[in-house]
Amino acid sequence: MKKLLFSLFLLLGMSELATAQAPVQIREESKGFSLGTFNALVMPLKGTKKAEVESAWEDHMKQFKGKTKFTKKTGEIFTDDATIKNISPNTIDVYAKVTETTEGTEISVWFNVGLTYLSSKDFAAQYPAADAILKEFAGTVSNTMLEDEIKAQEKILKALEDDQKKLEKDKTSLDKDISGYQETIKKQEDNIRKAEDDIKTNLKGQEDKNKQINDQKKIVEELQSKLKKAGKK
Repeated sequence: MKKLLFSLFLLLGMSELATAQAPVQIREESKGFSLGTFNALVMPLKGTKKAEVESAWEDHMKQFKGKTKFTKKTGEIFTDDATIKNISPNTIDVYAKVTETTEGTEISVWFNVGLTYLSSKDFAAQYPAADAILKEFAGTVSNTMLEDEIKAQEKILKALEDDQKKLEKDKTSLDKDISGYQETIKKQEDNIRKAEDDIKTNLKGQEDKNKQINDQKKIVEELQSKLKKAGKK
């Protein structure tokens, strides 16, 4: 039953995450950020939280060697001198910004390839590499969410198992109580039977005693009668 509950929770969590992250939808959009308005790759990430996505993107960009930092004033994550050979033989700058949506978050990424920004129109050969970076990131986020969900469900499972252990312990205690009560009942039943036997003995004793009393009364009456007769003479 425990395994069934855990499997159910896990399947529900996986179903929600699959719905949230698949299929990956990336669109191009002319979008403004701290340096102006330029072409960006925009990807929604349903069911995610802003701070978690920002942290995940910083980790994701480590593979490209550049120096990544979050700028609190602009809310942007800037990667300076990233090495992405499939986009450019030279190092490039990458800007990302995560915004909250009604369904989770949305990440916008600008790839500065020199004097302009990456777009599928102007950089058809290089664009798939940027698209792949975002899709890979979506997969990473999805896996992280799944891992977090598993941890959360494992925590629930542990709580359920602790509850079960407590119930089992309580049952053992109740069984012991019942055994004690049954022993007490047996003793009381034995006492009742003994008392009933004592009552029978008592009643027999009363019957015998009444007979003795009646016999003694007769003796007393006979003696009193003799005394009266002796006085008349």
